[in-house]
Amino acid sequence: MRGNVLRSLASRAATDAGFLKQVRRDLEGTLARFDYDLTLEELRLVEDLRHRTARMSDEQLARTLASGLRERTGSPPTRPSAPRWRGSGPARPAPPGGPR
Repeated sequence: MRGNVLRSLASRAATDAGFLKQVRRDLEGTLARFDYDLTLEELRLVEDLRHRTARMSDEQLARTLASGLRERTGSPPTRPSAPRWRGSGPARPAPPGGPR
């Protein structure tokens, strides 16, 4: 699960009232329109949160999300990404005769 994607989604929902309204009305359509490409596990997590908070007002939900984001400062670091071919070696070869 990608915490940065979920934090971005929560942050946007906490600060953009129009986005939050759209998410609550049409989750999958809104995610697609705003280029959130969630994994199945992430989508299930968001759906579960949506169902558990359905009785909250938009303002209550925005405050709850904002509060949760502030409390996540002690979260574990994200897993490092796998090395890529491009950029994995030296930036450029050393000049002939060694470094100057």
